Amino acid sequence: MDPLTSWAFDLIRAFQSLGAWLTPPMLFFTALGTEEFFLLALPLVFWCINRRLGIELAVLLLASAGVNEWVKGLFKLPRPFWLEPQAALSAETSFGLPSGHAQHALSLWGYLAAILRRPWRWLLVALLLLIALSRLYLGVHFPWDTLAGWLLGLLVLGGFFWLRPRVTPRLRGWPLRTHIVAACIATAVTLLLYLLAAAIPTGDPARYGVRFSVALASVYDAAGTVSGMILGIWIGFAAEARFVRFSPAGAFWHRGLRLVIGLIGLLALRFGLKALFPADPLAINLVFRSLRYALMMLWVAVGWPWLFVRLGLAERASM
Repeated sequence: MDPLTSWAFDLIRAFQSLGAWLTPPMLFFTALGTEEFFLLALPLVFWCINRRLGIELAVLLLASAGVNEWVKGLFKLPRPFWLEPQAALSAETSFGLPSGHAQHALSLWGYLAAILRRPWRWLLVALLLLIALSRLYLGVHFPWDTLAGWLLGLLVLGGFFWLRPRVTPRLRGWPLRTHIVAACIATAVTLLLYLLAAAIPTGDPARYGVRFSVALASVYDAAGTVSGMILGIWIGFAAEARFVRFSPAGAFWHRGLRLVIGLIGLLALRFGLKALFPADPLAINLVFRSLRYALMMLWVAVGWPWLFVRLGLAERASM
């Protein structure tokens, strides 16, 4: 073991030696940086709180997740418990660098910290720091994994702030058919980039065996997930802006019903389509996984808002 890796394990052991009482709060903080948490929280924002903020956070999550999973597939680096299994206080199946939790936390919680006032700003900064620390404590990331995640998260966030005022006015002027064509092209390019990253012979499969194979399979899963989300979110938000444009305002019980009905439908789509679509062979799985996530995001972005308006649970926003 090289000196840098040895130092990293010393740091992880020192952190874990503070006591098992830290495990529950660290698991809590780590949950606040997962893609699954954001996939459940963002519909809450979009459907019930602030339509524009929901769209912006969805775009940030998609950009952050896409970059993170692609870089993981490109470098194929191990996690700490691949070398020392006793270091693991949690389980992960993907490659290690960069930390997705640290990156997503900086991208999304960092965005909220940038637009909110104190004391919320400092609470959110503390939260993204605690999320990164939780990954070290749980033994699922090296320190440089979290630093790389922060760096990429900062680049994603900075790129978003720079591009938003330049790109948004142009996108609003496109007809829906242009959005559909652009979304299909972006989906195909994303799939190709992921397949190229997975094919590059980096990492050490001979050393890590099954763990490496499972992590490599997760790169292909991410390819289908991210590409499908791009297709569904892009077309969905473009269609919603033209044909629905609902308002998340309304009575508290209306908002609560939207969330309950919407999440039940979203989970039904996720697990129902997963059971219905074939998982093998790889090419078929990629196509159907992409289609599944595209349909899920279409339903979040335009299907449920349309239904909310039809059921009288939401009104159209004033133009």
